[in-house]
Amino acid sequence: MKSSWNLIGLIFWIALIIYAAFVVHNIGVRRSRIILNNNYSFSWKHLYKTLAQLIILFLGLGFMIFETFNSNIRAKDVSIKREYNPLVLDTNGKNSYYVKVLTQKAPNLNQSYSYLIKNKINQVSSNSSNVLMGDNNAINIPNFAFDWKKQSIKKLDDHYQKAWVIKVKATYKNNFLNGIGMHAGRQAHEYTLIRVPDSSFIYKN
Repeated sequence: MKSSWNLIGLIFWIALIIYAAFVVHNIGVRRSRIILNNNYSFSWKHLYKTLAQLIILFLGLGFMIFETFNSNIRAKDVSIKREYNPLVLDTNGKNSYYVKVLTQKAPNLNQSYSYLIKNKINQVSSNSSNVLMGDNNAINIPNFAFDWKKQSIKKLDDHYQKAWVIKVKATYKNNFLNGIGMHAGRQAHEYTLIRVPDSSFIYKN
């Protein structure tokens, strides 16, 4: 458990389970009491009370399931950390490149990108990364990762000669709502954008 805030979610789930057990028990007790005291099997009061209890139970269950398993990342729920680095030219003895594309042998697996920064080779899956080439700034980037305009990209291009990489990490904030979903302090997503001058700096394995 990354944060003590997540105890809130655990407490909510325990309370919901206890309430569910209470509802089942209470419905059974009232049902038995009606049959014993009145000798018939239907009561409007019993029906209304049962419906009210079940509605509260299902609303609570739906809320907890949504908060716990919802995969959509809301910008207000996460803190963003961005790390910028210049790319370093790599070589395989024949070509010099910034990015090496590795294609998986299994047909159901996506390709991955290998790049060099600070004399260290990094590899990322295409599921959580993308390559930006040349003047093509129109790219599908997650909303949580980038809030800049094209002028910001131009500033980076001028500083790093269109050869840079940014790694973005989104971590759920330590707050009450994230605690309910038991996400507080956990990493929500990681995304990498690799920038190269043009396609000639990409080597396909």
